[in-house]
Amino acid sequence: MCLSKLTSTCTFILLIGVAILVVISIALNAAILSVINKRFDELKPENGQTTSKTTVSSSPTMTSTTRPSIYFNLADSIRIEDLMNHLNELQRIADNAGNTRAIGTRGFTETVNYIHNYLRNNAPTLNVFRESLPIQNFTIKGNPILISTINNTNKTFSYSTNLARSDFTYVNYSAQITLTKFNLIVVPNYGCDEFDWQNVAGRAALVVVGGACTNAEKGELANKYNASALLYYNNGLTTTNLAPVIIRLRQTNKLPALYLSYVAGQELVNAANLNNVSIWLRIERENYTSFIVENICADTREGNINETIVVGGHSDSVPAGPGINDNGSGTMAILVLATNLARLYQSGNYAKYRYRVRFCWWAAEEIGLVGSVYHAQQAQTSSATPGNRLQDYLINLNYDMLGSPNYILGIYNGSSAKPGTPSWAINGSVRISDVFRSWFIEKNLPWDFTDFSGRSDYGPFLAAGIVANGLFSGADETKTAEQRNRYEEKLGQGQGGLAGAILDPCYHRVCDTTDNINQLGYEKMVQAAAYMLEYLGQKDDLPTWLYPAGRPKPRLPDDYFPNSDYFRDIDI
Repeated sequence: MCLSKLTSTCTFILLIGVAILVVISIALNAAILSVINKRFDELKPENGQTTSKTTVSSSPTMTSTTRPSIYFNLADSIRIEDLMNHLNELQRIADNAGNTRAIGTRGFTETVNYIHNYLRNNAPTLNVFRESLPIQNFTIKGNPILISTINNTNKTFSYSTNLARSDFTYVNYSAQITLTKFNLIVVPNYGCDEFDWQNVAGRAALVVVGGACTNAEKGELANKYNASALLYYNNGLTTTNLAPVIIRLRQTNKLPALYLSYVAGQELVNAANLNNVSIWLRIERENYTSFIVENICADTREGNINETIVVGGHSDSVPAGPGINDNGSGTMAILVLATNLARLYQSGNYAKYRYRVRFCWWAAEEIGLVGSVYHAQQAQTSSATPGNRLQDYLINLNYDMLGSPNYILGIYNGSSAKPGTPSWAINGSVRISDVFRSWFIEKNLPWDFTDFSGRSDYGPFLAAGIVANGLFSGADETKTAEQRNRYEEKLGQGQGGLAGAILDPCYHRVCDTTDNINQLGYEKMVQAAAYMLEYLGQKDDLPTWLYPAGRPKPRLPDDYFPNSDYFRDIDI
């Protein structure tokens, strides 16, 4: 194989191959999205309304949709026209803000303002508040330097912002260091066991990516065992695992860190096995600056504040696109749920819940669940007031990506929570999975379980011991033939989607626009979310139902490290 020879010619050939694959991938994504949307174009919701795009006023106080005057349950109040009106507004915001709604941009600020203003104007009975939090801005200054010394021979490794041509790249939240020499030590295995790090003190630790732990967890072990510097290198398992990758460590990290290509890393490994190897590092960064982002929450005035149902999702996009599915779809689903519940409460025809409902839109999920983690941390401080403490939260329902074009009707599988999750939270989470599943079955709709990995904003609540669950229509996973056939059987011929195609080919891309939303799937997912909220709200004794054996006081572990889906491929 070409990888084992490590010749410059082979490396060049492989990199050319990678470039060709990238071009092909982009073309295929565009083609897949076009076919998926065409396939679903003629599909209509059960109410007979067409799924063509609706229009919206530029004011958050009005829409062009005519609404029936009375609904008797929350699920029946969910209409695709309302949802798409809001998504069109998010698209307008992104269009006027450089095609993004990422934190630190005008698009994010206007998204939060839109939610706030719409709630104030259309759900005045809700108590709306904002929660400000600082975000550290990491910016590299100049070019980092990496030099090796092997048998008294120096080699300077190349750095480029074009990662396919670079021997290494920086790591977000790396410590700064002037040109300094370190002895190199290779961390055995994948560095996932504490024993692997026993001899790294005072040295630069070189560790391969992969294994049963994340890069972030390896960084924690390197800090714990007093390494002086940390070098990751790619594992070369496929052609997509050759180049260096930009990853991140905790914002509190104290180590200088770099990420090397497979070839550069393997070169150092081979040399270290035969010789004493030293390296020189220099990493300069701009002075850390912070900017403020905001969570926004809205509470019902009715219900016990010490028994709160939290409904949340993130309001930011990635920098690469407008994020209309990820996560405009969840953002606006929650806005419609909040507004419609407030209207039902005011109608006089709807029984109010004995539990308070808190709707929240979390900031900065895409860089590691920052907004939801901050909220959870503040909620467990001694200064947290009744109604704002973790112990006041019964459950967290999370809605992140509900409108994928080649969608699944995905339910978080409460049984698949990662090891270490408090058992009392798992039991209730499984019960929620079962309720969602029963609703889809009753409506004669297909459904799938999805991973309950903690990689969205329910993560910190679940880790603290709070029951969690939610819905997910799919990202860069592939729809199987079995799924396509099962969905077609339930939805009708030609409506099962595309087997072998990505569920959302525009995931984290510039094409994640309103054209990327499957309106039938989106409406069904939000109706399921509405049913769940009403089901829980109308329970006589929700705490006992969720925690039949009781629960200790919730607490987020001190060593909790959040990983969002944005970092999924580079953290594992």
